[in-house]
Formats: sequence, C-alpha cells, structure tokens
Amino acid sequence: MKAEQNRILIIACGDIGGGVAEHFLAQGWAVSAMRRNISQLPDGVEGIAADLTDAQSMAQCPPLAADYVLFTLTPARGDGGYEAVFQQGLERVLAKLSRAPKRIFFVSSTGVYDQVDHEWIDESSATEPSRASGQSILKAEQRIAEAAQEQGCNYSLIRFGGIYGPGREHMLNKIRTGECAPQEPLHYTNRIHRDDCVGFLSYLIEQDAQGAVLENCYIGVDTEPASIQEVQSWVAEFIGVPYRCNGEAVQRTGSKRCRNQRLLASGYRLLYPNYRAGFTQILAAPAQEKPEITG
Repeated sequence: MKAEQNRILIIACGDIGGGVAEHFLAQGWAVSAMRRNISQLPDGVEGIAADLTDAQSMAQCPPLAADYVLFTLTPARGDGGYEAVFQQGLERVLAKLSRAPKRIFFVSSTGVYDQVDHEWIDESSATEPSRASGQSILKAEQRIAEAAQEQGCNYSLIRFGGIYGPGREHMLNKIRTGECAPQEPLHYTNRIHRDDCVGFLSYLIEQDAQGAVLENCYIGVDTEPASIQEVQSWVAEFIGVPYRCNGEAVQRTGSKRCRNQRLLASGYRLLYPNYRAGFTQILAAPAQEKPEITG
C-alpha cells in the first residue's frame, strides 16, 4: 500500500519559505504556500493568494489544512506593521485551520531577548524585550503555544539571529562607504546563513515526520557570536576597503551571545558554522550574485 503523501503549508512564503518549499517538493511532499503574489512561488507549489493583513482577503481564503504548518512572517511596512502581521494576521490564519496539524513551526527572532552585557544566553533565558518589535514577536510565540494546546498539536519556535546570504547589501554598503559601527560601545551580534535557516527548518520538519522528539524552542544561530566591530573589520579587509568607523552605534536590542547547543544536539550540522565561512562563500560568489549581509 502506497504511503500517504505528507503535506506542508507555508504561511507568508518568501525567501526562507521558498527554500523550504523547494526542499520538500524534491522530497515528493505536497507543498502549498500563502502569499499576496503567488506568481513568485517556486514551480510546483500550490499557491494560496491571500493577504493576512487584510480581513476581507482572509475571509475569502479557503480552509487551510496540512500535516505541517510553517509560519515565516515578516512585518508589514509602516506604523503598526508588526501588530498587523504577528497579532492580527496570525490570528486570521489560525482561524482558517480546518484541522490540527501534526506540528506548527514558527520562525521567531533572537530579538525576544534583551540582555545587554554580552552575556551568554540560551532557550531558557529571560525574554523581556523592550522594543515593540520584540514584544510583538514574543506575543506571537505565546499565541502559537496557546493555539497548539487548543488544537491538541505540537509546536516548535525557531528564534533565528540575523540572517545573511545572497540578496541584501545593507551592511556591505556601510562598510564600503566607511560607515562601520564605532569601536565603542562593543556590540555582540548573532547570525545564521540563509541556507542554514532553510536547512535547519527542513531538518526539523523531516525529523518530526520520522517520529523524532523535538523541542518546543530552538535558538537558530551559528557557533561563533562575534562583535559587529570584528565582523565589519574582517569583511572590510576581505573586500579590500579601508575599515572606517564613521557610522552610528548599533541600535538593535541588546548585546548578547546566543548558544546553539540545542540546534547542534538535534543532529543538524551547520553549513556555515561562523561568519568567516558564511561571508567567504558570499563575497567570493560571482559578481552577478548580490550578497546579503546583515548584522
């Protein structure tokens, strides 16, 4: 008897979700994905055209059902952009689930941590974000946990650090124009390559499908947190430009060093275990490939 086909639904399917979609299409899974413009979805994905920030659009959305639901939300533009997506939009999607999935996966952020003294943190560390963005994401995490309990299913939160990889040039542009962060105050950053985001999410979903026991929360970062000053200095030397610190101090939440022991204990092996490996791959790529570098 032929095994039943696994089904995954990706909500707000952008770059990371698209990578996961391509992975599972190659594995023979049925993949559906929701986004406003479904023409940008990978070939083979069943598109669901809906805007989760628009109540009328979501009212017209068909019932949603899958074995696995992956949320890869990004904030809407403008004031209230986080609340529009992470509270109101999330609630609309949850209301459309016609049956409980086996597990809900929610892409979160290390922005839910607000530690400032370069301390090491892990999944059990206090989550007391002072910024509105972190507070909104934390509320969404809590709602996912509540929804999973209500529906009788499992869930996993994946708190990614700063994602870098092909496609964005914000930090690279700063380095080229001499707008690196000043030497003081020292500010630690945590990052993960885009391909490891896709790889880790895909790995966890596959592990669950194979019956492995997953944690409810993972920090998704590489193995070597480093100060923004160290990273920018290294990149400047790599691309052959002067390292000039004429920019503003980092304004993002806190300065902490995130541990990834739980990620490693899951059995996943990072493609890019530190910033040097990741940025070497990006910066050595052909010129037509735009590098994404975020702090």
